[in-house]
Amino acid sequence: MKTDFSKYKKFLFNLLAIWLCLAILKIFKIDFGLNLFTFFKILLLLTFILIIFEVKKRWAEIRPLIKSFFLEAKGKVDKSLGQYPTFLSRVVHFFPLIFRLAWRGFKRYVLFKDILLAFCLFGILFDIFVFELSWDWFILFFTGLWAWSAKLHRFEGRISIAGGLIFLIMCPFLLISQKEAIAEKAAVWAYMFLLVGVIQMIIEYIKEERKSVKAK
Repeated sequence: MKTDFSKYKKFLFNLLAIWLCLAILKIFKIDFGLNLFTFFKILLLLTFILIIFEVKKRWAEIRPLIKSFFLEAKGKVDKSLGQYPTFLSRVVHFFPLIFRLAWRGFKRYVLFKDILLAFCLFGILFDIFVFELSWDWFILFFTGLWAWSAKLHRFEGRISIAGGLIFLIMCPFLLISQKEAIAEKAAVWAYMFLLVGVIQMIIEYIKEERKSVKAK
C-alpha cells in the first residue's frame, strides 16, 4: 500500500511537470490542442484525492488532536462565558480565541507538508499562467504559504533565491513572445521569492552568529 501511495505521489508530480511544460510551450505558440485550464482542474481534483488518502492514513493521529482541540476550546469558552454576557462581546472575545487554538494545533501537527508545498506551487503557477487578473491578497497569501512551506521543509534561503531567479530568467523570453501580462506576473513572483530568500538568509546568518557566540 505504501508503494502504491508513493507511486501516486510521483504520478501527480509528473502530471504537474507535464502541465508546466505545456503551459510554457503554449506561451511560445506551440499548442497541442489541450485545454490547460481543464488539465489544471484535473490536477486539483487528484490533489484533493491525495489529501483524502492522507487523512484516512493518519486518522489515528488526527482524531486525538481534533478531540483535544475541541475539549480545550470548550473548557475555555465555558470558563469565560460568565465574563461576557452579551452576544457581541462573546463574538469579539471567542473568535480570536478559537483562531489562536486552531493556529496552535496547526503548528503542533502539520499533516501535509508535501501537499502544502504542492498546493503552494499550484497556486503560484495558476496565478502566472491561468489567472488574467492580479490580486494582491492572492500574492501575499501564497508568498506567506511558500515561506511557511520552506520553514517546514527546512529549505535554505538559496532555494527561494533560485526560484526567484528562475522566474526572473523567464521574463525576457515572455516579453520576446509578447506575453507582457505573464512576464509582469513572473517578475512579481521573482521579487517575492527573492525577498523571502533574503529574509531566510538573514535569519540563517543570525542563527549561525548565535551558535558561534555560544561555542566560544
